[in-house]
Amino acid sequence: MTQPKAMTQPKALIDAEVYLYRAAAAAEYEAEWAENDWTYLCRHEEARASFQDTITGFREALPNHRLVLCVSDSRSFRYGIFPGYKANRKKTRKPAGYPALLRWLFTAAGSRDWSVELLSEVEADDALGILYESGDVIVSIDKDLLTIPGLHYRDAEFLEVSRTAADRNFYGQALVGDSTDGYPGCPGVGKVGAEKLLAPCRTEQEMWQAVLKAYFKAGLTERVAIQQARCARILRAGEYDHAVGVPALWVPPSGTA
Repeated sequence: MTQPKAMTQPKALIDAEVYLYRAAAAAEYEAEWAENDWTYLCRHEEARASFQDTITGFREALPNHRLVLCVSDSRSFRYGIFPGYKANRKKTRKPAGYPALLRWLFTAAGSRDWSVELLSEVEADDALGILYESGDVIVSIDKDLLTIPGLHYRDAEFLEVSRTAADRNFYGQALVGDSTDGYPGCPGVGKVGAEKLLAPCRTEQEMWQAVLKAYFKAGLTERVAIQQARCARILRAGEYDHAVGVPALWVPPSGTA
């Protein structure tokens, strides 16, 4: 008699860097070491304690889930898609000693009831989307994660994102771009304009055609539209080759690239 397959424990996929950065920023202070000599310091013990309190809150909200903390690889495949990707962040200073806090995550996981996941060439939000399975929960405050269909836990509330809503959010992002991440999207199309363009669309094919129409109207090519969509695409399950550690580039629903 064939034994029934054991059910795997569902995962709480946590966008760890968002919460670690927030904890580190709150634990950073200005200090005057000598007259007219000022510097920044980050009290890592305080940052770690604050971060662990956050994770404990997630454990209490999701007692039946395995906690999986996702972090970014230092190399993102998007740099090869759009040269200006995140170029505006090069001069942005992170909290003092932030890389050391990231390294601490891996060490800390060994003595706690959570694990850390880093997938080659992708960012933390991609890892959440790639690893998501039915029954899991995505834990993040990043709006980009709303392009992933499934159950989300945001600001202490649960939110179910349908496939259609996730697709509409994705195509909207491909139109609007992201100034924080440094890719421009379609010139002249803001959030309200993108919503109007996509509102009549009921299928993914219709959404992509609406995106293309906007790019053509702006005097740009399909290649540019695809480039911007690939920057906007938070990878989903099946869009990553785990055997070789390489992400799969998004392909339009028409099948052309």
